[in-house]
Amino acid sequence: MLFAVTAIDARGERLSESFEAEDLQAAQRELMSRGLMVLSLEPARSPAGVLASIRGARSAARPGAKLREVAVFARLMSMMLRAGASVVPAMSAIREQPGRPAFLALLADLAERVESGVSLHDAMARHDHIFSGAVRTVIAAGEATGSLAESFARLSQLLDARMRIRRTVVGALVYPAMLLMMAVGVTLTMALFVLPRFTDLFKMLNTPTPAVTQIMLDAGTLLREQWVWVVGGPVAAGAALWAWLRSRSGRELVSNLVLHVPVLGRAVSGVLLAGLLNIWAALLRSRVPLLETVREAREAVAHPRFRALVSDVETAITEGRTLSGVLKQSRLVPPTIVATLQTGEESGRLGESMEFVAAWLEEENDALIRSLTRALEPAILIFMGLLVGGVAIGLFLPLFDIATAAG
Repeated sequence: MLFAVTAIDARGERLSESFEAEDLQAAQRELMSRGLMVLSLEPARSPAGVLASIRGARSAARPGAKLREVAVFARLMSMMLRAGASVVPAMSAIREQPGRPAFLALLADLAERVESGVSLHDAMARHDHIFSGAVRTVIAAGEATGSLAESFARLSQLLDARMRIRRTVVGALVYPAMLLMMAVGVTLTMALFVLPRFTDLFKMLNTPTPAVTQIMLDAGTLLREQWVWVVGGPVAAGAALWAWLRSRSGRELVSNLVLHVPVLGRAVSGVLLAGLLNIWAALLRSRVPLLETVREAREAVAHPRFRALVSDVETAITEGRTLSGVLKQSRLVPPTIVATLQTGEESGRLGESMEFVAAWLEEENDALIRSLTRALEPAILIFMGLLVGGVAIGLFLPLFDIATAAG
């Protein structure tokens, strides 16, 4: 029987091919023996089957799907395990739910490996691009202590908190982005449709135009006649800037600069700190030792200054110093948060203190982001009003002068 497969090999490269196998189970065994991570696998009886597998591979790369899928998986696993199911039957039941073929194939691989005697966190390590080190550490702690259901519950809360932060930031930027698009649309409409009519009108009247009006007319003419360069130049510059921002030096420079912007820096710092504390709290509540907790959290921290802070904390704990002592010396952590964490550290309830502080920070961040959004909206509206009003005054002022002179 002919099968079409799209998979990722050990080098991380995507491949698509067709091969012969007796049945679906035999095809899966052959692919596993080759060390491939299957994205899609189905009978290739016709070219349509191959096209379907390609579509499945494309959907597997959808951005933003991994975090949501892992969060749902953790929530369902917590429910199933608390209901008395074991790991493999629980994952088999989850596979019956609707979902992307790529993620369902991943669950099948996890279930098969666990059934063969591999621990769940080791099976997850094979898919480290889906399950981060922090996720695997929480699961490993649950397996070691026999509290896997509670570990999945904490993992679900951790991932939900990260998604909530992402939704807050994205939701806050939607309306200002729409206003900016409207401003660009109004500008292009003026340049492409309104200015040409006034250009012809002023030529017909054969009257001198003010300097401001002439500048706008010349700008409109330039945009219409040289639109390839006028549009292509900013697009090329934007592409180059985007490529630089994706580089390590660009990311580090911009990340550090953002923290120095008065209000925006506070919001970004609060979001990053809340995410870090949530990870630490989830690991500590899963009975992971503090030093290992700090080490595992480094993988989930992308900002260079926060990554440096995590390294400083790790060094301090290795030398026998306290976590709160290091945080007290950092400008990234407010003194009130340091005092709360110090109290939790002294009372042996550091994980609970981190959970409390992270929840409080998330509320503060939500309010601050909404305030920033409310401040941006009138600023953009004022900019649009000044733009449209300036263009209108520049165009109609010569007409008023002509009407006054004629009267």
